[in-house]
Amino acid sequence: MKVGIVGVGLIPWKSRYPDKTYYELALDVTKAALADAKISPAEVDNVVYGLSDLMVAWVRQCCPATTVQDYIGMAGKPSVHVSAGAVTGAMAVRQGMIEILSGMSDVTLVVGSGKGMDLYDPDTQKRSTAFLKAIMLDLDTTWEVPVEPLAAANFAFVVQSHIDRFGAPTEEQMAKVSVKNHGNALSNPLAQSGLDLTVEDVMKSRRVAGPIKFYDCCLYSEGAAALVLASEERARQLSPNPIWIEGVGSSNRRSYMPDHDELGRLVCQHIGAQRAYQMAGIRNPMAELDFIETHDLLSGIELISYAELGLCAPGDGGRLIDEGVTLKSGALPVNPSGGMIGCGHVAGCSGISRIGEITRQLRGEAGGTQVPIRNGKALFSAIGGPAISQSCSIVLGVS
Repeated sequence: MKVGIVGVGLIPWKSRYPDKTYYELALDVTKAALADAKISPAEVDNVVYGLSDLMVAWVRQCCPATTVQDYIGMAGKPSVHVSAGAVTGAMAVRQGMIEILSGMSDVTLVVGSGKGMDLYDPDTQKRSTAFLKAIMLDLDTTWEVPVEPLAAANFAFVVQSHIDRFGAPTEEQMAKVSVKNHGNALSNPLAQSGLDLTVEDVMKSRRVAGPIKFYDCCLYSEGAAALVLASEERARQLSPNPIWIEGVGSSNRRSYMPDHDELGRLVCQHIGAQRAYQMAGIRNPMAELDFIETHDLLSGIELISYAELGLCAPGDGGRLIDEGVTLKSGALPVNPSGGMIGCGHVAGCSGISRIGEITRQLRGEAGGTQVPIRNGKALFSAIGGPAISQSCSIVLGVS
């Protein structure tokens, strides 16, 4: 039995949707996904919500899934709320697949929404720092938060440790990733941060943490995304070209970074990807995948992920960007959508959106970001959580 994606609902990433609540954003993408699948709300059997735990702090709502369920017209249907920090979107899709494979559902709606930039400080009459402070609650609040001034430092720690251990990547190689992803986003009408940058522009931008500079970072955003998943029989009835979930793998590692024996590595991502490859029958990802969308909260994290996803040896990710392998025109494009650096990011809906982008690519409907589809297979990989201890990877295919 297989699970197919038959509907995609995406909206542009923005720094803020001042006239929309999180449940209004969820309604917009739900309507778009149902229209893409050509089904009515009545044909949805259940709903999986990708709403990050941080939504509780951002919108001051302890049960956001209940509010969304009512607003999008799904009251009375069974639902599951998935919350796993930056991995929430990928885990929500995983849960949607499980709902169908269990026989509990033929058609499952997976919807995520992320909003938090409305937080306002009346004393300064500016946007409050509460949004960034809330993001820090994804880390270990006893040991990590007191010594790390911002969430980027958590990822920068891994990048610096990778450099110390393997001698790479260089700051110039990280800058090339930033140039690539900002540039790819220029062709994506949904992207927030399309920019025509040079390596020099990135190198001269403000230093944020360790080797990380301003343009090496993604921007926090607001957005939403939805997917319609269906059982094999129902998917073939609904769509002439369903995109199949061929492999899923996830992993949780130890949540206190200084305890890790693998400092400078993203071992959870390596384990999750290998499990996804095994399920999908992928033996050589470099040769068998057409492209990859992966977590690039920082440019250096993307380079480290190249090794964890089986494209090269640890410390060798910089060589792939130097040789142009991961450019949109390269042998294995990475983040042709623009990734988080080019599009934007908010925990919860990010992963659902990226899987929607992959679905459009595999359908040949990605417009200016379209890459050649030869093998009909692609990968999405998400990471996050305390000490970047959690990951989920998903292989998607056309057959």
